[in-house]
Amino acid sequence: MKEGERMERHFFERSPVEVGPDFLGTHITVDEVTMRIVEVEAYLGPHDQAAHSFSGKPTKRTAPMFGPPGHLYVYFTYGMHHCMNIVCGHEGEGYGLLLRGAEIISGHDLVAERRFGCSYAELTAIQRRNLVNGPAKLCQGFGLTTADSGQDLYQDRFRLVADPVDAIVQTTRIGIPNAGEATAYPWRFYVDASEGVSKR
Repeated sequence: MKEGERMERHFFERSPVEVGPDFLGTHITVDEVTMRIVEVEAYLGPHDQAAHSFSGKPTKRTAPMFGPPGHLYVYFTYGMHHCMNIVCGHEGEGYGLLLRGAEIISGHDLVAERRFGCSYAELTAIQRRNLVNGPAKLCQGFGLTTADSGQDLYQDRFRLVADPVDAIVQTTRIGIPNAGEATAYPWRFYVDASEGVSKR
């Protein structure tokens, strides 16, 4: 993908392990907010014990993961957080790319209001550093919930524009200690120099 090029659906018709590093730097617009994605994790359905779709059978919650690529899968976790994924691969595979960290391009005040109930100018330095550097923070900043799960990213409220990066780190995923051998899979990718990364 070239810088400034709008991302087409076929971009996601691959394994998320392939999509992940290529997706870094992408500018995603959701309504009035645009962010640059700087950290992602790949989940490979029945080939990945850490994936919600590991059973290979869709549930009411995971059904969007088994749908066509380029759609959202948003889940609720720990009784308080939403996290957003983009469906990858082909329909029925259950592949997803979790968006873990970002940098805000536009819509700073709206993100600050959603995260901390104030304008961007009123945020402390610590709050600014922690605005969207994590999957739940990022999802909250976009204003997405499980009500948006299954939505097509190729409808008017969304826009994806490529901005490829070179300095990429590949490492293990976060927060999956009980996933057997999948715990060690190096399927997290992030932009080395970005402050929007959740953990190094």
